[in-house]
Amino acid sequence: MATLTDPGQTVTPVRQELRLRRLGWVVLGITLALNVASMAVPALIDHPLTRNRGEIQLYLDVFVEGNLPTWWSTGLLVVAAVAFAVVGGLARAARAGEAWAWFVCAGVLGLLSLDDHTQLHERLDRIGRRLVSFDGFPFYWLLPGLVAGAAVATAFLLLAFRLPRAGTWCVAGGCALLLAGALGGELAQGLLIAEGESGPLYVLTYHAEELAENLGVLVLLAAAVRSVAVLRQDGGALLRYRVSPTHERVSQD
Repeated sequence: MATLTDPGQTVTPVRQELRLRRLGWVVLGITLALNVASMAVPALIDHPLTRNRGEIQLYLDVFVEGNLPTWWSTGLLVVAAVAFAVVGGLARAARAGEAWAWFVCAGVLGLLSLDDHTQLHERLDRIGRRLVSFDGFPFYWLLPGLVAGAAVATAFLLLAFRLPRAGTWCVAGGCALLLAGALGGELAQGLLIAEGESGPLYVLTYHAEELAENLGVLVLLAAAVRSVAVLRQDGGALLRYRVSPTHERVSQD
C-alpha cells in the first residue's frame, strides 16, 4: 500500500544495517580447511605428490616456505591491518578518543604481516644466542621475541581498554590467541626438537600454532567489524563508527 506524505515534509533516507556474519563464517571455514589440508593430505594420501616433499605437500604444508596456508595467514594480517586503519579513520571522524590506538594497532598488524611473509623473526637468532645458550634448543629468537611480544600486547591492550566490553574482549582475546600461537607454539616446538621429537606430535604442534595465530587475527577482525556500522542507503553503503555514550571522546571544540 502506498503512503502519502506531505510535500513539504522532509523524508529521511531509509538506512538498513548490513550484517557481515556470513562472510565471517566463510573466512573461518577457509582458514580451518587450509589448516586441516596441510596436516591431513600428506598423512592420508599415499602418493609421490603428497609425500617425501612432493609438489602438493610442499604447496600445502605450512612447515615449508612458499606455501598456501602461509600466504593465507599473511593475507589475513594485511586485511586486519587495513580494517584497523579504516576503523581508526572513522573513529577520528567521530571524534573518538581511541582513534590513535586503532592506527597504532594497524601498524603493528602490518609489521606482523611483513614478519609472517619474510620470516623476519627467525633472523633474531643471533641476538638470542648472545644472551643465553641452551643445549639442543633451536629457537633462540624467542628471547628477543618476548620483548617484541610484550610491545604487541601493550599496543592492543591500550586499544582494548578504550572500547566497550565486547570490543575489549575481542581485542584482548585475539591478541592472546595470536601471541600464544606465535610464542607458545614455537616454544613447544623447540622443546620437542630438543627431545628429538619430529613425528606426529611435532606436526600437530606447528599446525596448532598456525591455527591459533589465524584465529587470533580473525577475532581481532571481529573487533574491527563490531566497531563499525555498515548501513545501506540509497543503493550505496555508509560506514559509521559505533561510539559508546560512555567513551572518552575528543571535544568537538
